[in-house]
Amino acid sequence: MSRISRFLSRCISSLYEVYGREAEIYRDPTSGVVIADCRNNCARRIFLACGFERTTTAFRLRLPEALSEAEQKARATQAMVHLFHASHYTDIASHLVCDSTLAATWAEIRERRPDHPGWPTSPTTDTHTATSTQTAASHRP
Repeated sequence: MSRISRFLSRCISSLYEVYGREAEIYRDPTSGVVIADCRNNCARRIFLACGFERTTTAFRLRLPEALSEAEQKARATQAMVHLFHASHYTDIASHLVCDSTLAATWAEIRERRPDHPGWPTSPTTDTHTATSTQTAASHRP
């Protein structure tokens, strides 16, 4: 590997570490308000669905101040799980994670999957038929 390609690789990885997060959830140290920064419209819609409010800054959302501490943690954790599920890299402050909400939100997402056994039919059985050239590993779950 040449020096130029190593330098380029380091620059790209550094840029990703600094700017690659699609969403970040933290508590503002001066006001104590839970803040969400995101520059992605899909992530913004997820935050709004989880109870975050718009602010005057275009890329910043916040939770209402009237919420209790437990409710703030629950909404921040719920937003994080939904963002991860939607494939958005999310960074959340560790003190804002609620373990019970984390488990409950993942369970809710699993139950809502179309291929969950509780659903009458699975879309994979209706739309995906195996051919003789497919291996067992190529079948959709």
